[in-house]
Amino acid sequence: MINTSNCIIEHPLENLNTENWQQLVNLMAELFDAASGVIVQYRQQTFNVVATSENDDNFLQVNATWPWDIKSFCRRIVETNDKLYVKNAIDDSEWACAPPVSKGPVRSYLGYPLYWPDGALFGSFCIIDTKATDYSSALDKTLGQLKLIVENDLRYVSHIIETNILLAEKTVQEKQLKKLALYDQLTGCANRNLLIDRVNYQIAQAQRNNSQFSLVYFDLDKFKPVNDNYGHQCGDLVLTNIGKVVKAAVRETDTLARIGGDEFVIVMNKKINNEKIKQKLLDTIEAPIQYGDINVSVTASIGIATYPDDGVTMKALLAAADADMYSDKAKNIIAD
Repeated sequence: MINTSNCIIEHPLENLNTENWQQLVNLMAELFDAASGVIVQYRQQTFNVVATSENDDNFLQVNATWPWDIKSFCRRIVETNDKLYVKNAIDDSEWACAPPVSKGPVRSYLGYPLYWPDGALFGSFCIIDTKATDYSSALDKTLGQLKLIVENDLRYVSHIIETNILLAEKTVQEKQLKKLALYDQLTGCANRNLLIDRVNYQIAQAQRNNSQFSLVYFDLDKFKPVNDNYGHQCGDLVLTNIGKVVKAAVRETDTLARIGGDEFVIVMNKKINNEKIKQKLLDTIEAPIQYGDINVSVTASIGIATYPDDGVTMKALLAAADADMYSDKAKNIIAD
């Protein structure tokens, strides 16, 4: 949204072509044969000239300011929220003492209120002259129509800003939805949906290149006692840490997925040395994890399957890796 408290001179609005405003105030001064065609912004008790005509007899400059407590025509527009026409200020008992008249060259003023797209008052759109005037009703109405150009410009810019905000919010929401759909919320690892996608991709690549790749399936041993003895908060810490250290231990091109409570699958993009990777993973997983004042540790049972030797579909590969993992688990139980 547009910050209506900002001066548009100090904080230009993106996509607002103020050159159009310059041409507009130049036209106003020429059409009314006046000293000044002016667009004034009102903000924080201050009036600020944001555009003024470039004719030689104009006494106003861009960025000229005056405070609310000075009696002025623009202040009256803000107070009444209505147009104002003073034909001859020097002979007007109400306006003769106003500083722009008594201490300045202003003798005539015709102005309309300008609005932001949300209906808040932007400021005034006015013709100021150094001589008395008697504008026709047609000229009066013309100024009222010309000010709509400025309001339409502000509405256009506001629409772009709002659209960009909505698009940015949509992008964030889409990223959040994608994360929810593809990643495990606790560990940040891929979930089963993303695992399916990655395995199918590797199968397609292997078929195209006549190559091989491996799946590593592991679950954590001694994890249940951690939950039982120290609580689920400690268990969650262990799972999060395992996800972090295992991801760091494999290559960036490999994918680590959590597919169950303490079950993980790694998609390796090439065939691996089974014993070497098993030992590397065990060393990584068995490292102590600090929880408060204590260290907890788990180990793992690991199974490996390779495409196409152990299967040519994801289901077959996972089944083969799962069977190998339970064979490894049986060995670990015997060893214990």
